[in-house]
Amino acid sequence: MTTNCCPNSTNNILYLKRITYDGDAFESYYIPAAEVGAALKKGAVPLLRIDGAAQNGPKIAIILGQEKHPERAEKDYSLHPDYADVILEAGGDPYFIFYDNIREQLENIRPDAIFLIGGVFNSPAAWYDTAVAEDVDKRGRAYLTLLDYAKEQKLPVLGICAGMQMLAGYFGAKMQKGINDGHSPEQSHKQNGEKIAHRVLIKDGTLLASIAGRGEIMTNSSHNEAVIAGSCGNSPVTAQAEDGVVEAIEPANGWNRFLLGVQWHPERLVKHGDETAKAIFRAFVESAKHE
Repeated sequence: MTTNCCPNSTNNILYLKRITYDGDAFESYYIPAAEVGAALKKGAVPLLRIDGAAQNGPKIAIILGQEKHPERAEKDYSLHPDYADVILEAGGDPYFIFYDNIREQLENIRPDAIFLIGGVFNSPAAWYDTAVAEDVDKRGRAYLTLLDYAKEQKLPVLGICAGMQMLAGYFGAKMQKGINDGHSPEQSHKQNGEKIAHRVLIKDGTLLASIAGRGEIMTNSSHNEAVIAGSCGNSPVTAQAEDGVVEAIEPANGWNRFLLGVQWHPERLVKHGDETAKAIFRAFVESAKHE
């Protein structure tokens, strides 16, 4: 495990550092949870930033993951670099959200949009079509708080993979686990994050169709849960894989014209020149600009 450290706090700002976790071939942005906790014990709610990031674009609040570091009981707050890089490339100014004092963080940041990344955590148990053993966890509750804030402030929201599922569930959708059970590796939706895996069919007249400029795209795929197409509440399906798996939702009668969830990982495709992936983030950041 290797780290790339830098001076960490200025005026109540904590800067994310870089680390290569064991088994990864890339550097993640990270900050130990203990470092955030130490700031909170001093009575200050820190802002989490990337050192040197431009500060003249729309403020995009990005929920962090907390899944890695084999030696810490409370895992690091961390982020695949692609999530931050695509926001920066699209002209956004990223701020990062940890799981405590979320309201205070948002009040300090006053973000222009909310970005719900993918990851491994528990959604509310009531959202599943069959009984699940675990109910929503701390990270899942953080997503719900961010969605409450977005609704109150009428902010744009982009959800990716599990972030899409949280957006859909917030609008009444049901989900299912084990969508890859019994499938061959070639047919599975759980594949390498940057490998082009399957075709996605986009409905005409949707936000996603206007962004993509076409009705079919090829995407990567890395998930084992999915929104149920026939139980989407107020979050209509706007794209599906050829096997029927839901690939995008756009909540109807929502609080902002840009409320979009996609099941694949466009942030992993931007650096490979994927035009639809680039267009998604450009449209998201553009939607965050004050009119």
